[in-house]
Amino acid sequence: MIITKIERQKKNKTRFSVFVDEQYAFSVSEDVYARFLLHQGQLLTESEREKIQQAETESSVKRDALRFRSYRPRSEKEIVQNLQKKGYDESNIRQAIQYLAQNQLLNDEEFAKMLCRDRMTLRPVGKSSMKQLLFKKGIDRNIVERILPEFYTVESELALALKEAERKLKRVASLPEQTKKKRIYEHLVRRGYDSSLSLKIASQLVKE
Repeated sequence: MIITKIERQKKNKTRFSVFVDEQYAFSVSEDVYARFLLHQGQLLTESEREKIQQAETESSVKRDALRFRSYRPRSEKEIVQNLQKKGYDESNIRQAIQYLAQNQLLNDEEFAKMLCRDRMTLRPVGKSSMKQLLFKKGIDRNIVERILPEFYTVESELALALKEAERKLKRVASLPEQTKKKRIYEHLVRRGYDSSLSLKIASQLVKE
């Protein structure tokens, strides 16, 4: 097999179309093109062609991982799921994950802390809800248990729950006392506060 032509693609200037024996064979990115020193007249064995195409797949999965990561920080689980949807195999996905981690673009602990900070700023929730949110993002249980004390103490969660309950009380002020208490209690539990804490606050705010 001989490379008879290489031309830069018109729609994507970072890629090259490679023709073998006068027929289009495959396309490669700029880095693969440079790494293998591809040129017209180059003789390719089947083994060399497979190496080039494997390198292109590895380059492609890294490129897709970087693009997905560029929009906002991601957890490892989010990136893995995105790459799986694109059809990459587990070996190439693992290489992409290692690449991101080595270049300090993937760190589940820092991602989890950022997620907690953002949530506590925009719309605070109880520790239970925060824990479930982190698990949903694929954060390891050990990381979750390690970082949550940085954002929740008994006193701070009590203050958050009380503030949330006071907001809810304003919205249900016209209801009967027993109903108000029930609505406040249920609202706090849904927001991830412990049931005993929720009942304590609901009882404190609403005297039947």
